[in-house]
Amino acid sequence: MASSPRPEYPGAGRTGSTYPGPPYLGPGSPRPSYPGSAGPRYSPPGHLGDWLYQHRGASLQDQERMLRADPSFKGLPPAEQQRVMQQLQQVDRMPEARRQRRLARAEALERLTPQERMLVTNSARMWAEQPVARQGLMRGAFRDLRSVPPEQRQTVLNSERYRRMFSTQERDILTNMLRVEPYEPQK
Repeated sequence: MASSPRPEYPGAGRTGSTYPGPPYLGPGSPRPSYPGSAGPRYSPPGHLGDWLYQHRGASLQDQERMLRADPSFKGLPPAEQQRVMQQLQQVDRMPEARRQRRLARAEALERLTPQERMLVTNSARMWAEQPVARQGLMRGAFRDLRSVPPEQRQTVLNSERYRRMFSTQERDILTNMLRVEPYEPQK
């Protein structure tokens, strides 16, 4: 598939540009960190699910070795390297169905636009701020809605039953969190 030429932006790559930042190098380039931000999270080259799928036959020890050899991984601060290794180990210990659901969720999250990702992040924070009893009700609804095909979830959330059970804010939180939740048919 041929890539289309990048659009020309005012000042892009020109000497004497008035743009104060570094040139845009494309979607794979590292993003600058801003004061107060957590900074970028590391994921192996490509998408996490793809990386793990490609290395699915490798033992956990071999996956760790490959990760440690990755130049992007080597450039991370030690605490971030440790966090990534712990996540890899945690995923390895999961039952297969749960692992697949988590990887599908990670894939969906990576494919969101920055604005959509922010909606999911803010919704997770707002969910955690809900009273414990409301969190429990929302958790039950979330579990139920996982078994609804994605294209029908909004219809269910806007149903009379859900409008009586949940506030507009709670339904918005559920909507945003379900953006990255894979479909799981009832068994």
